[in-house]
Amino acid sequence: MNTWIEEVKEIILRALPTMSSDILEQIISNLQSCGLQCKDDLKYVQQEDLSNMLPVIQVRKLLQMFKSETEMFILDLEVASDPSACSSSVTLDLEAVPGPSACSSSSSLSSATCGLSHLTSHSETARPNPNSTQMSGISKMWPETFQVPWDKMPSEIRSAISAEKRPKPAERWQMVRILVDEMRRFELCPTRAQCLTVCQKIVREYPNSFGDKFPSGLLIGGGYTSLLLQVKARVENVNRESSIVCHRAKPNTGCKRAPTDIYGCVRFGPQLPSEETADTIETKRQRQVDIYSREGNAGVEKEEVRKLMETSFCLLRQQINSTPAPSVEEISSLWPYLFHQMSICAHFQLLTDIDTVNAFEMSIKECGKAIIEYFRNGSKNEKMKTVLSQADNTEMAHLLINLLLSHFQEHEDGLVLHADVAASSSDVEKTLNLPGSPRLILLDAGKDERSISEHLRAMKVETEKLRPNIELLKEKLALIKCYQRNFVSNHSTDETLSEFLCFRLAKIKLLWIMRDHTSVDVDKQLPVQLSVMAPRVFEREI
Repeated sequence: MNTWIEEVKEIILRALPTMSSDILEQIISNLQSCGLQCKDDLKYVQQEDLSNMLPVIQVRKLLQMFKSETEMFILDLEVASDPSACSSSVTLDLEAVPGPSACSSSSSLSSATCGLSHLTSHSETARPNPNSTQMSGISKMWPETFQVPWDKMPSEIRSAISAEKRPKPAERWQMVRILVDEMRRFELCPTRAQCLTVCQKIVREYPNSFGDKFPSGLLIGGGYTSLLLQVKARVENVNRESSIVCHRAKPNTGCKRAPTDIYGCVRFGPQLPSEETADTIETKRQRQVDIYSREGNAGVEKEEVRKLMETSFCLLRQQINSTPAPSVEEISSLWPYLFHQMSICAHFQLLTDIDTVNAFEMSIKECGKAIIEYFRNGSKNEKMKTVLSQADNTEMAHLLINLLLSHFQEHEDGLVLHADVAASSSDVEKTLNLPGSPRLILLDAGKDERSISEHLRAMKVETEKLRPNIELLKEKLALIKCYQRNFVSNHSTDETLSEFLCFRLAKIKLLWIMRDHTSVDVDKQLPVQLSVMAPRVFEREI
């Protein structure tokens, strides 16, 4: 097959990595029927040429990749140094190939200029002759020709590659630092797509040393995910104090996120809206407090509250970012609706431009099964095997958290606390020993082993009190009704009384069990039936 066809396939797969081979072949055939004869012809492909084969967003991704692949910038750098001056001057003649549109592209010019600082610094160090001229072609797709500086890597990395073994984490991080430093010679802030290209090349070349694999040896996805995350984290870390603005595309959409400023936030310190003043914003904050004083937590679902929170977002950020930072209690008193799920998610979306609920659900949906399968195939941890045995009765998100905690040998109560499904905030504070550091509080319905044991513990504590709360004990028993029935049916009386101490109480024991199994309230029916039977007994006696 022609070499250019293979190149076109690689370009398409870079834009759409999950595309099946059948669709790929159909696209290649369709492009050839449209007159595609070489790689450079990709710049003439229009949206209507692919609209009947792919969704709109995927077509746009392909066209963007086609455009980037066929644009080349040539920098004609003339470095003239003055012997009497300490600095040298640089003349830039920018010519875009192939068309004038690329020459006017501000994004492309910015990309080319990012790499110029490296060339300038080298020219000052080298001090070339006054009449020397250097020609260099800088492609927007520099990662395609990027050479990993293996000679600069630690000897441990080179040894691991030779032995086809995985390097230690510390050595791998050292490799990532060197790799990012070399990438920044071409572009100070490489995009995720550029980092992806470099990481894919590394994993393809040395899959045994750097690829993400199942215990069976199969690659997880493309095998480059963990390396890509490390490289991108390093890029963001070294650029955290620079003025470089990074753009990130929203998932599954063709639009761009707003420029990020601090730690991924797009509105870390927003200004007042043009139609608002400090006084009007403060009035809207007080309005939220008034609504809360009248309607309480129920007011969080009102459309008025949502609009008030959105409009007064700038004032809230100003107070949160103030120095010294206010306490959580102070923020809660000023903004009573902030710490409700609906409001805190809306606040985070305004802050970062990310819908946390949808993002979390999509992550669970896309990665959950792969994570479970990974641990199922390679688990040697007894605790993890126990967690996996309960997979059918445990929610996916909760199961993943338990698996990760078991893998890292962490205790669940270090991250998650459990409470009744109907428990209020005050109930949680009374029944749980809340630590100083934050925890996730899951409201259980008594269906999994962890919540059942928690209910049994709470019943034991309540039963041992001088005056136990009978209604609370009945509520707990109702929550674990299925477990209680199975236990009573399969264990002796002594074992049942040991497991359910509350059955020793006069108001709980057999009367409660009979009502639970027969749906008859014996405690109420017994006096009624005795009152009916007593006259008859006396009549017979007489």
